[in-house]
Amino acid sequence: MRRRKLAGVIGVMVGIGLLSGCAKTPESSLVKQKGKGAMKNYEEATELAGDKSGAGDESGTGGGTGAGDESGTGNESETGGELGTGNESGTGGGSGAGNEAGAGNGTGTGSEPGTGGEAAENGGSAAGAALRERLQAPEHYQSEVTDATGNLKIITDAVVELPAADQLPVIAVTQHPFDQEKIDQITEAFFSGAKIYDGEKYFAMTKAEWQARLEELKGYVAEGNLDPYGFGTQENGELVYDIYESIEQIEQNIAEAPEERIIQEVHPQFGQQGTEYDDGAVDDLYFFGIVEMPDGTRYDYILNAYDSMPMEVKIYRRADWDEVNMQWSEYEPLKAYYMDVLPSEEEVRQEIGISLEEAQQLADEKVRLLGIPEMELAASEPVLKYQMGDMREDSGTDYSRERLQGAGYQLHYTRRINKVPVTFTASYGGSLEDMDSEMETWCYERLDFIVSKNGIEQVNFLNQYDVGEARTENPKLLSFSEIFEIYEKMMLIQNADVINYEGARTYHIDKINLGYGRIYEPATDSKSGLLVPVWNFFGSFDYSYENEGVTETGTSGDMYASYLTINAVDGSVIDLELGY
Repeated sequence: MRRRKLAGVIGVMVGIGLLSGCAKTPESSLVKQKGKGAMKNYEEATELAGDKSGAGDESGTGGGTGAGDESGTGNESETGGELGTGNESGTGGGSGAGNEAGAGNGTGTGSEPGTGGEAAENGGSAAGAALRERLQAPEHYQSEVTDATGNLKIITDAVVELPAADQLPVIAVTQHPFDQEKIDQITEAFFSGAKIYDGEKYFAMTKAEWQARLEELKGYVAEGNLDPYGFGTQENGELVYDIYESIEQIEQNIAEAPEERIIQEVHPQFGQQGTEYDDGAVDDLYFFGIVEMPDGTRYDYILNAYDSMPMEVKIYRRADWDEVNMQWSEYEPLKAYYMDVLPSEEEVRQEIGISLEEAQQLADEKVRLLGIPEMELAASEPVLKYQMGDMREDSGTDYSRERLQGAGYQLHYTRRINKVPVTFTASYGGSLEDMDSEMETWCYERLDFIVSKNGIEQVNFLNQYDVGEARTENPKLLSFSEIFEIYEKMMLIQNADVINYEGARTYHIDKINLGYGRIYEPATDSKSGLLVPVWNFFGSFDYSYENEGVTETGTSGDMYASYLTINAVDGSVIDLELGY
C-alpha cells in the first residue's frame, strides 16, 4: 500500500491510542468473513431479521440463529426452541460458557433481569424497557470464567446499557462525496471570513535561510564536531546523524529555494498541491493550508483522500510560531503512570476554565453548520496539552507540570438514528488481514473536537456517511443469555495466545453496550456498509510477566476500547479493526 509523503508542518492529535496486535482468526462460524463466502451467513441473518412475527415477547432468537453448537450456547440453540422463547430466561443449558472453551470455572451469576420500570431508568423510556424485557437483559451482570490453565480470567461486573428504542433497524450507509461542495461547506463552517494561504509556500525557507543553516553545519565540521545534536552512534559504531548528508541536501535546497518567501492566498481545493508517494507517483487529492482568522488565531487546515480514508479533514490551532512538538493527551490514561507529576482532577477543571456544556455548545454549532443529520455528542473526556521533550534531551518524563501548556475537553460525536446511537469506540477500522491483501478498505465515520477556553483547538473529521434506507425494519435479536455465552467463550478463545508471552491476564469488563456498529455490506463494493445492532464489551485488564526472574505487573485499559464486538442479530464476532 502506498504511503504518502505529507509535506508541510502539521500538528499532533491525541497521543494516547489503542495498541493492538492481530490474532489469527478462530476457526469458528462465529467469525464471519467479508468476502463472497460470507454471503450465505449474512443472507440467513437478513432472512431471519426480516421475519417480524417474532418481534414481541415470544421472539426469542427465532429459528436457526447460526449460534448453534459452534458458539458454545448449548445444544438446544441449534433449533432455538428452548433459547429465550417467551419470558423464559433462555440460558440454553446454563452458564457453560465453556467447558468447550476451557472455562472450567464459569460461574454465570447474572443479576435479575431488569424489566419494567427499573429497566426504563437505563433504557431511558418505555421503549427501552420493552427492549430490555424482550432480550431478558439485566441492568447489571456479574460472572467469572477462567481458561484451563487458570492464568486467563474474564471477570464481568458490568452495567448493561440499552438504547431507548423498541427496535433496531439494519440501515444501509455509503460514503458521502468528498467533493468541492463539501470542502466549501467545511471551510465556511470553521473559517468564515478568514484568509487561507498555501501551507507549502507559507513555511518555505528562502535561499538566505538555507544558507545560514549551511554555514552552521560547516562550522561544526570545521570544529571537528560531527554529532552536534547528540544523536549518538549505531551498533556498528557509525554516527546516527550524517552531517555530510545534511550538508549535501541543504546545498540542493539552496538551489531550489526562492529568494523571498511567497505568501499565496488560496481557495481550499484539491489539485493545488501534489502529494508524492514513496514510489514516485503523485496524487493531487491533498490540500495543506494555513488559516489566519480575523482575531489573529492561526490553524493548520489539511484535506486528504486516499485508500481506506476517502475523506480526511484535520484542523489544528497553531498558537505560536515556536509552538512545536505539542501534544494533547487524554487525562485518565496518564493517571496510571504519571499521577505524581500530573495536576489533580480539581486542578484540571480549573485549568480548562470552561464547563463541558460550554465546550459542547461550540462543537454543536460547528456540527450544525456541517449539515450532518442526527450527529450528537456520544462521549467526552478531559485532555491536557504538553510540550513534548526533545529526543536528544535526557529530561525525564514529558508529562510534568512544567511542560503543561493547557487543558480542554475532547468531544466525540456519532450518529443517533431512531434513538439508537452508533457506539463510539477507539477503533478507526480500515485495517487489512495481512500486508499482502489487495482488498479495498474503508475506515469509520468519525468527528472529534478538542475545545479549550480559547475555543476549538483541533478537529478530526473522517469519512462522513450518507445514511440510506432500512434494510430490515425490526430484526430479531439474540437474547442476552445467548450473547453472553458467545462472549465468555470467545473472550477465552481470542485471548488464548496471550498466555504465551504473559504469565497471567485478567480482564475486568465493567460496561456492556448495545448500539449500532458499521460493517461492510456483503456482495457490494467496500464503500457500502450496514449499521447493525452490536454488543460491545468495555473495561481494562491486569497482566503479569517474568522479566529476568522478576515478576512485572501492570494494568492497561482504554475507556473506549471494546474487547469484543458481537453482532446482535446472528451472534457473529466482528473485528472492529477490520470492519467485519
